[in-house]
Amino acid sequence: MAPLGSVARRLARTRFGQRALTQPDRPEVLKQKPTKRVYGGLALMALSALTGPPALAVLTYLSVRMGKSMIIAVGGPVAFALVHIIFGLGVFLAGRNYAIEALLWVTRRFLERHGSATCGASPRRSLK
Repeated sequence: MAPLGSVARRLARTRFGQRALTQPDRPEVLKQKPTKRVYGGLALMALSALTGPPALAVLTYLSVRMGKSMIIAVGGPVAFALVHIIFGLGVFLAGRNYAIEALLWVTRRFLERHGSATCGASPRRSLK
C-alpha cells in the first residue's frame, strides 16, 4: 500500500488532484444517461489502460525468450503509441467533458481511498 499512498500524496498536491478533491460528488455530466457513443468511448479508454502493461510484458517475455532485443526495442514504442491512440479515440468518442469528469471522479475515489488521511485534503473528513 505504501507506493499507492505515495502516488496519492503526490497527486493530491497537483492542480488536477486538488480540483478532484474539491469538486462536488456527483457532476451533472455523469448524471445524464450515457449514449452508445459514450459507452464505446469509455470502453476504449478502459481497454487502453488494461492492454498496455500486458502488451509490454508479452513483448519483454518474447524478447528475452528469443534473445532478440529488437522485439522490445521496436514493439515497445509501437505498443505505447497504440495504447495512446486508443485512449485518444476513446476520449473523442466519449466527449471531452465526459472524459474529464470521469477522470476527476476516479481520481477523487483513488485519493479518498489511498491518500486523503495522509495528505489532509479530503473534504469528507469534516463531516462531524
